[in-house]
Amino acid sequence: MKKLRVLSLALALAAVLSLGNVRLTAQTGSVDPGLSWLGWMNVYELVGGNSAGNYLFGQAWDVNDLPALWSGTELVLSPNTSTWNPSDPYWVNNGQPNKWMEANFYVDMGTAWGGQTVTFSGQTVDNSLVAPYGAVAFIKEFTSSYGWVGMDTAPLNSGSPFTVTRTIAAGNVVQFGFMLTGPNADPATVESLGQVRIAVVPEPAMATLVGLGLATLALRRSRQG
Repeated sequence: MKKLRVLSLALALAAVLSLGNVRLTAQTGSVDPGLSWLGWMNVYELVGGNSAGNYLFGQAWDVNDLPALWSGTELVLSPNTSTWNPSDPYWVNNGQPNKWMEANFYVDMGTAWGGQTVTFSGQTVDNSLVAPYGAVAFIKEFTSSYGWVGMDTAPLNSGSPFTVTRTIAAGNVVQFGFMLTGPNADPATVESLGQVRIAVVPEPAMATLVGLGLATLALRRSRQG
């Protein structure tokens, strides 16, 4: 009877932790490199050298070219340099940036989170971007056919946590991630423009592994009793 109670307790503990893990990934976005992160760039005319003008186009973009890079225990976001081409006046005019870039680094959950309140949170290690560059965390909402619905954002302040929450209509698409905006930049001087460093969170799967480990330990002890 004692063995049966211990076994039931161990299985219940593992189930609770496992279900908790499922609930976490179903409603809460995290800065986890194990997720399927995507890149998208929206390009605008550059007005006065420091603001966005008319929208030109948007397309999928390689995450390394945004750039958004995983570096050890951090995610690093920087101004875009992949479009810098001094011989092409579309991008560079007389040695000066000629386009306003909106770099999106995000996870697309499709309609799986529709009808739920979604939260995206994390910790900003450092934000050294200089004006006119800026960055935010976001949750975007689209219709099932990717028609625009709306977006909520949170600032990325150095040494501070960020949290974005949005209630998504049933059947709608959810995206969460980061957006960095500003002129395209010269690779030779981009370091002077700053960057954003965001802490990577532990993989959610660890909670389940810990639960299974505790369950195994409990089973071993029950066999010894």
